[in-house]
Amino acid sequence: MAHVRENDLTEGLSGKFGPKFVFKQLRGKTIVARRAKPTTKQSALQRENRNRFKKASAYAKSMMLIPEKKAYYCSMAKELKLPNAYTAALSDYMRKPTIKEIDITTQDSVLTVKVSAVKKDFRLQATKVIALAQDGTIVEQAETIKDFPCWNYRFITSKESI
Repeated sequence: MAHVRENDLTEGLSGKFGPKFVFKQLRGKTIVARRAKPTTKQSALQRENRNRFKKASAYAKSMMLIPEKKAYYCSMAKELKLPNAYTAALSDYMRKPTIKEIDITTQDSVLTVKVSAVKKDFRLQATKVIALAQDGTIVEQAETIKDFPCWNYRFITSKESI
């Protein structure tokens, strides 16, 4: 990979040049690199990762259309020293949340689940709890959208069916 410096002819170029080279723009600089060789086979893990990144890209594009979300990701990009809001939105989608605590209580055939979860550097916007029967079928599910790391769910279904 070569950096192009002070060349008016190639400044701002991007795309293929001949059969072997490609011009790219990275953080305001023009870069010349060899074209990547196309892969012939994908592993299941590669395919899964590409699909996940495709979904992350769609998520980031949709967040850039909502002014409040774009402003949030702009501030996060500055805070995390990322190049732009789009990259911050991508990072948010790709990072998985961590469950810190789960507390389950039963009182009068009402099952209450308290979940505490966080996501590194970003706000966790929604959680979903699914109650499964012993055979793996879904008995009941609950979802909430909040802006703090602790949620309470109350399931109506009796404890015996879960």
